[in-house]
Amino acid sequence: MRSYAREVAFCKIYSYLICGSFDGDFSQFDTEKLSDDDISFATDMVNGVIQQKSALDAAIGELSKSFKLSRIYRPDLAALEMAIWEINNTDTPRPVAINEAVSLAKKYSTEKSVGYVNGVLAAYVRGLQ
Repeated sequence: MRSYAREVAFCKIYSYLICGSFDGDFSQFDTEKLSDDDISFATDMVNGVIQQKSALDAAIGELSKSFKLSRIYRPDLAALEMAIWEINNTDTPRPVAINEAVSLAKKYSTEKSVGYVNGVLAAYVRGLQ
């Protein structure tokens, strides 16, 4: 299920933000919910975010005028990096990538984070048009 694969990738990206490493091990997640394609998708997403972190953070920093990058709540930053990477590097429809990131913010972040994540991603997509 792609939504669960995104959640797994989100957790790994968040972990990377905290500890600075990605081990590629997904065994702590419910692997019965993950097909081989889902694991491949999650791995590609995590590796892609790590490889493009500077560019992703630069885009987020430009759009997040009210906060310096260092002040953005880490779960919000993980959701933003993940969604922007997915928008730029996959054929996932933009609204789906945004909705998935907002759903993760609802689950793992604060009430205010939902609007913040949605607003930054909407501004990013407007800038692409």
